[in-house]
Amino acid sequence: MRKFLFYPLICLLILPGLSAAEVPGEDPSGGVPKPEVDLPFPVGEVLEYTIYWGWIGVGTSHATTSWKWVDDRWMISIRFRTRTSGIAERLYSVDDNVETLIDAETLKPIRFTTVLKAGSEFRDEETVFDWENMKAHYTRRRRGDREDEHKSYPIQPETRDLVSFMYFMRKTDFEENEKYEFEVVVNDKLYELEVNSREYERVNLANYGRIRSLRMDPRASFEGVFVRRGEMVVWISEDERRILTKMEADTPFANIKLLLRNVRGPGEDDWIKNAEKD
Repeated sequence: MRKFLFYPLICLLILPGLSAAEVPGEDPSGGVPKPEVDLPFPVGEVLEYTIYWGWIGVGTSHATTSWKWVDDRWMISIRFRTRTSGIAERLYSVDDNVETLIDAETLKPIRFTTVLKAGSEFRDEETVFDWENMKAHYTRRRRGDREDEHKSYPIQPETRDLVSFMYFMRKTDFEENEKYEFEVVVNDKLYELEVNSREYERVNLANYGRIRSLRMDPRASFEGVFVRRGEMVVWISEDERRILTKMEADTPFANIKLLLRNVRGPGEDDWIKNAEKD
């Protein structure tokens, strides 16, 4: 299982400590109002996924959105945490935490951090987006007495990391059988990402029934959000939320499938009404 990465891409989420800016009941801004913006997703949304290796459930992934006071302004935090469970936890433990901070008005990333733990593997990385100088500054933190790795490289006006890209895409009204091209940051490099839409299909979800979703085939040479290596197919719901309902990836080891289990948070649509009750 070491060749793929459980994430997101998703509060129920156990995070490795809250900063002062996130302590419930406190207002770190001193009363500064949050910006009034029209977002393609609700802040406070929690997406819960079950991950399967073949037909065996091997873990869960949660994606959450929240307001966060950073550098004297409100930003939106998008966090993914993915963990193995059951027999997979005993065979090969995975505990991955990913966060991107985005500007609420432009949806552009400000800082992207990853802390990935898989078996004996460990990665601690951060990418800071310097939009004034159109550069990304990448740092990989090393354990022990090894020096950290640093790199800077130019970016384009629509460059995004994979997580902010996934949420930015929720404002896109995709059409069937079209090709879309994007540019994303992965680790310390910039990559072209091609996404080919197919046709609408029905994705069967335990709590929501058969959800009409657009099949999309991303094509890229870099390691993906949910898997580290292999061909990936994703399905996006047709409704206004445009939620990832299903993901499949064929890796050298097995077929990996991710299915949406629950949608929690604000709202009164069918996603919230039909969520699995605690």
